Amino acid sequence: MSIRLGIFYPNARSIHVCAPKVVAENPDLFDYDVHRDLAQTAESVGFDYAFMADGWGSFGPAAYAGEYYDPIILSPLLAMHLLSATKRLRCISTVHTSFFHPLLIARIGGALDALSKGRWGINIVTGSGFGESLDKKAFGSMSSAQRYDRAAETMEILFKAWNNEKIELDGTYFQVDGRLVGPPASMKPLIVSAGASDAGRQFAGKYADYIFMPGRTPREELVKRYADIKRIASECGRPADAVQLQVHASVVVRETAAEAKEYSNWVAENVDLEIVAEYLNGVRGGISTYDDVYRSLGDLQMRQVGSVAGARKIHGSADEVADHIEMLYREFGCNGVAVSFPVWTTDEVKRFGELVMPRLKAKGIWVPPSEHNWSW
Repeated sequence: MSIRLGIFYPNARSIHVCAPKVVAENPDLFDYDVHRDLAQTAESVGFDYAFMADGWGSFGPAAYAGEYYDPIILSPLLAMHLLSATKRLRCISTVHTSFFHPLLIARIGGALDALSKGRWGINIVTGSGFGESLDKKAFGSMSSAQRYDRAAETMEILFKAWNNEKIELDGTYFQVDGRLVGPPASMKPLIVSAGASDAGRQFAGKYADYIFMPGRTPREELVKRYADIKRIASECGRPADAVQLQVHASVVVRETAAEAKEYSNWVAENVDLEIVAEYLNGVRGGISTYDDVYRSLGDLQMRQVGSVAGARKIHGSADEVADHIEMLYREFGCNGVAVSFPVWTTDEVKRFGELVMPRLKAKGIWVPPSEHNWSW
């Protein structure tokens, strides 16, 4: 099976690099043409999908007050534009089930899926990290298990709605009885989850098509966690491999290792350590997905964290980047890699397409989506 290559799509100036000077090099976030060109470039070079994160609040006072901070565009809304600008690229939107009512999710998703001819996917997130301080009732009063119980009820409602069935649920969080008016149904979007807690793994094993894990997760922990999700999938009556593994990687690729190192060092040298501290406090305090990563890697340099956030750092020559992705595929068991760039220009996307993708194809681990008719 071909590895799936996605672009971790920038619906913010940056959520992965804590360096205002670097972030300032990005294109205009609120320019439709910028996003059209970026999405079309990603599609043309061979990316399978665009994966959009989301958030509701700032890292903290330093990030908010400085040049770093910018709003994050609500990912389902940006997905509408990306889907209209492309013909084959799949767009996966993050949706926080502790904020959104499932009937609203069903209508938004139904419209995006119908208008794009089935190219929309959903990333289910139950906690929003930094944004949890915005609404204590939605997040602060619920444990991880409770948030995933709410998400499970959400999924049961979504499946009924998207199959054009009558919805009958008398749950803890939702009481629904009736049919939803909306776009043509019988849809089954790609479902992604990123849960790391016991409840999160249970949810992924039962519902998800892809489990998203931070690229920094140590191999032993990643393999252990993924094996547990496969076990849960089997116990839920699904094939063990029904849940595919996706990781996040920060990529800098250049013709030579020296050029890549020079660029990577420039990013690290401009990291704002105060913003990094806010980032770590926020993400560790709100959700457990990244907690084990930073606990087990407590000796990480702050600038290293500020350069790539939770992503796996793959900065090097074309051969080094391709070899690293091959290692993730063969040794980690990764079925997908969501690629982010410190500066997200079309030039960086083209460079990845020109230098890395042909090497992955030659290694026999990646097939251009055009050659399998963009099927999943």
